Amino acid sequence: MNELLKKDLTLKIISVFFAIFLWFIVLDSSNPVTWVELNVPLKVENESSLKEKGIMLKNENFPRNVSVSLKGRKSAFNNIGLNDIEAIVDLSKVEDVNTQFLYVNVYTNKKGVSFQGVTPRVVEIELEKLGENPFPVNVVITGKPKEGYTVVKANAIPTTVSIEAPDEIINSIGEVRAYVDVDNLSNDIIINKECVVYNKEGEKIVELDKKISVDINIEIAKEVPIVPAVRGRPAKNYTDGIHRVVPEKAWISGPSDVIDLIDNLKTEPIDIENMSQSMTKIVNLVLPDGVRLVDTPRSVYVDVVIEELAEREFVFNKESIAFDNAVKNNSLKYEILDDEIKITLTGTRQELNKISPESLKLSVDVGGLSEGEYKRPLNVVIPDTVNLSGSYDVKISVKKTGS
Repeated sequence: MNELLKKDLTLKIISVFFAIFLWFIVLDSSNPVTWVELNVPLKVENESSLKEKGIMLKNENFPRNVSVSLKGRKSAFNNIGLNDIEAIVDLSKVEDVNTQFLYVNVYTNKKGVSFQGVTPRVVEIELEKLGENPFPVNVVITGKPKEGYTVVKANAIPTTVSIEAPDEIINSIGEVRAYVDVDNLSNDIIINKECVVYNKEGEKIVELDKKISVDINIEIAKEVPIVPAVRGRPAKNYTDGIHRVVPEKAWISGPSDVIDLIDNLKTEPIDIENMSQSMTKIVNLVLPDGVRLVDTPRSVYVDVVIEELAEREFVFNKESIAFDNAVKNNSLKYEILDDEIKITLTGTRQELNKISPESLKLSVDVGGLSEGEYKRPLNVVIPDTVNLSGSYDVKISVKKTGS
């Protein structure tokens, strides 16, 4: 009896483990573990804490974005957004002026998603002691870049200058400026400019004229719309509607002869073959050779709306139908014999609701017809966003004038 119970217990334990094993197999096939890499804006925090330690940043050449690697089940990434992920460099972690790098910390509040890595893992920083006479250089842009372009970054290298002068002049300094003309500019430049020093009353300090210069880094980018690309067709009686992308536009930079020819950026194709439900996809942008993104993530979110086709019927009286190619000498009289004409349009409910009967143009071609009764196809001019369901004929009568 005991042996039988032992065998039964062993079988039960094996069955439980086998069921768990099968469950994991089903889970991995329907909702597998996947990895996603996203470009996330890099946030720099607590810069004010440096001043308390008597140091300051020598430059601010931080990367604008970092590549974050995430792991989780496929379903966990369906609605993930950039608001769910943060990449932070915390300047309060700086110990002293000799600190040369800081780690990039990544935080996510998305359940079921785990952080796997970030590139770069650390950012280099250059620090200097905060003296009594380092002054920040304010870059002043004059002119306008080429149409469709904008200045996305203008900074001095270094960002501050040290001025040697009598205490009286040092204490009177209010601002240091560097003026850069970007008129009709369409590409990045680094240009050396002399600084203009103003006192606290906004007057130019002539004693410091033409004594200080810095390199100015100007980054120019072109704004273009992002166009989602799809392939395939939805399921029968469904159609793909609005393709919404976040962000809607991208800033691009590169050789001016290449950038000038680009009107939009496309995404990698999204397969909608036989789809019957709306979906959100994370896809990469397709970048032409030599083109780089500026302040724009490489991965974007695309909402593809799959809608069931609807129908709407329109009823017209016979006076609404025009006659095409009628004789010009008025020797023939044309008449529609049907009292009313019904047509059906198919499309998304949103597009069908936009259509008014007055916007539809109905006509029948009577060219070459002599006296008699005929059945002729109805011509209907409709918007491109909907389709005509089937074909329609109307009965017409042609009589000689006066008969």
